Amino acid sequence: MFFSKDDSEKLGKEVITNLYYFSENQTLDCNQYIIKDNNTGELSLFDGGNAISLEGLFKGMKKLNLDYENITKIFLTHEHVDHVLGIYKLLNILKADPPEIYAYGETAKILEKGEETKILPVMFGLTARRFGIEIIPLQVNDLRNLKKIKISSEFVFETHHTPGHSLGSVCYYEPKKKVLIPGDLIFIGGSFGRYDFPGGSLSTLINSIKFVNDLDIKYLLPGHMGISENGNKSVELSYRMIKTMGSFY
Repeated sequence: MFFSKDDSEKLGKEVITNLYYFSENQTLDCNQYIIKDNNTGELSLFDGGNAISLEGLFKGMKKLNLDYENITKIFLTHEHVDHVLGIYKLLNILKADPPEIYAYGETAKILEKGEETKILPVMFGLTARRFGIEIIPLQVNDLRNLKKIKISSEFVFETHHTPGHSLGSVCYYEPKKKVLIPGDLIFIGGSFGRYDFPGGSLSTLINSIKFVNDLDIKYLLPGHMGISENGNKSVELSYRMIKTMGSFY
């Protein structure tokens, strides 16, 4: 059985100048973010989605006058199916001039080896083939060697390893614009990432959320649900909620 293609438009909006948000389309998809370099026209994409929603992303981008052919870099927050599979399809579409891929530690290692069982939860019977994708080894820039990422003159992100949801989870933080892209570490409304997948840990997740709780954040741009322009209060709520979980263990 294959998952049906979902080419419905991923709804997008400009959060701040040259930073765009595209909402997840369906189950096992994720929010995606794009930053435009006004000087070069190049686009940097944060997270790949689940592949079957890629056409929907392209439609959303077109409405905001963004051309997917200008994607030159892909930054991943972690190694899970809903954030990773779309890169394989995108690399195939842009194979004449493929974008560079960036990931942290364990995520980079998994992608370089093409370890499908560490990308998809096999306990649920999921395979890349069901998404119309073949997992192949990829060339990846390991963010362990890059503490800062300069995307444009406007956006210079710090990279912070924040495991707990997965071993390779990383947050991207832009201190001047107070933007945090945390993947599945935290969400709005006091929510936070699951810690019961392989490589997950409640105590580690608590420590990672404690770390980002000390950052100065206005724009919280997580991997699922909505986004927030009141980032610090949202992160603080998630931290308070997960500490209550930790008290039971």
